Amino acid sequence: MRGRVGAGVIGGALVLGLTLGACSQSNTPDAYDTLTEQNFLETCTNFYFDNTDDSLSITDNTVTDDTVVEPWSQESCECQYRVFAGPTGKGDGTDGGMPINASVAKSAGWNGPNFTDLNADLKNDPQKAWDELPQEFKDGIAACQRDGGSSSGSTSSSTTSTTVATDESTTTSGA
Repeated sequence: MRGRVGAGVIGGALVLGLTLGACSQSNTPDAYDTLTEQNFLETCTNFYFDNTDDSLSITDNTVTDDTVVEPWSQESCECQYRVFAGPTGKGDGTDGGMPINASVAKSAGWNGPNFTDLNADLKNDPQKAWDELPQEFKDGIAACQRDGGSSSGSTSSSTTSTTVATDESTTTSGA
């Protein structure tokens, strides 16, 4: 189990690096807005999104056919975006989110990484950037992976039932 958790964390760090990596220096976001969310979701899901009147909708077109890691669901990616943008989407470090850039972080008195600096750090040394990410963000990303996009952050349990037909009976097992 420990190996599986470690692999999940490294996988999360790599997807996070790839997702934030979509924000190149030439299009570095200065606010958590629809365009920032669109870039994040496109990289995270590997699908393009249409942006109509600041409303995003997923398309059938993939960003690339050659993904490094298996992309996550739209719900999980939206959840991860909310981890960074915070519940109100202000991204100023005062509402549970991560400040979008250094100037917002400074004005909020934020001592941790900001979204755009984290992006640059992930490009240079993904493991170090992940290791230095505040635990609340790691926990939020893990909850998104575990809960399939639930924004509550609470732990949920589910039961999966598998039905197997045999020659004489049907067997059901719960997971």
